Amino acid sequence: MTNNTTTETGTETLVDDVVDTLRTFELTEYEAKCFVALTRLREGTAKEVSDVADVPRARIYDSMDALHDRGLVSVQESKPRRFRAVAPREAVDLLERECQTRLDRLGTALPRLGSPDRTSGAGEVWTMEGEAAVVERLVTLVEDAETDVLLAIAVDALLGEDLLDALTAAVDRGVDVVIGSPSDAIRERLTGAVPDADVVETWTWWESHPIDPGAVTSVLMTDGDALLVSADAATDLPGVRKHRAVWTDSAEAPVVGLMRPLLANAIRD
Repeated sequence: MTNNTTTETGTETLVDDVVDTLRTFELTEYEAKCFVALTRLREGTAKEVSDVADVPRARIYDSMDALHDRGLVSVQESKPRRFRAVAPREAVDLLERECQTRLDRLGTALPRLGSPDRTSGAGEVWTMEGEAAVVERLVTLVEDAETDVLLAIAVDALLGEDLLDALTAAVDRGVDVVIGSPSDAIRERLTGAVPDADVVETWTWWESHPIDPGAVTSVLMTDGDALLVSADAATDLPGVRKHRAVWTDSAEAPVVGLMRPLLANAIRD
């Protein structure tokens, strides 16, 4: 009895999780519940789906029509009508194609919204918080680099596969990549992952490693004009820290002129 109850609870949790996930793909709650129920049944009538999905019978048909329009359900025009869900792998592939189509459309449309007459403010500096946001900005700046990348990094958390791939790609397209770190482990990892980059030891921003709380975690300059400086920051939660960063892609920002020779000397000499 206990095993059956545990199994039922686990199934209910899985069903709820799948329903919640499907709703992120713009399915209504009823549509998501109907599709999950039909996947469990493989095929069934409106009454059968209603019983399994716990969806009012009056809402089954419009939900099925919406799922059919999206290619997730096939309909047999019998009496009573029968419905069949596409295979799970096919459903995932279909939703993935939908998302990619939307992203492609967005990627085409967004750049067209910028006014060609609008120039960015001279010397603007921006701030951001969160490890993921800092890593994404590091990756973007490296991907946009045309001539050189100077990076000093002291924490492994920022050195994910996306950044390593971006550094490798920069080297492959002829960008001069120089990376400094106070950490033996980080330098060893960089040497293995980006063998054609110039990896050196630097302590300019650090007195010890692991770094002290609140210390700089990374400094990046690309093409001598885009700059990002991140630092470790405490949170209200005990033992939990996050990254904060300031960055600019304007060579007119005073901080760029100040950091350019310091960074170059720190990791080139």
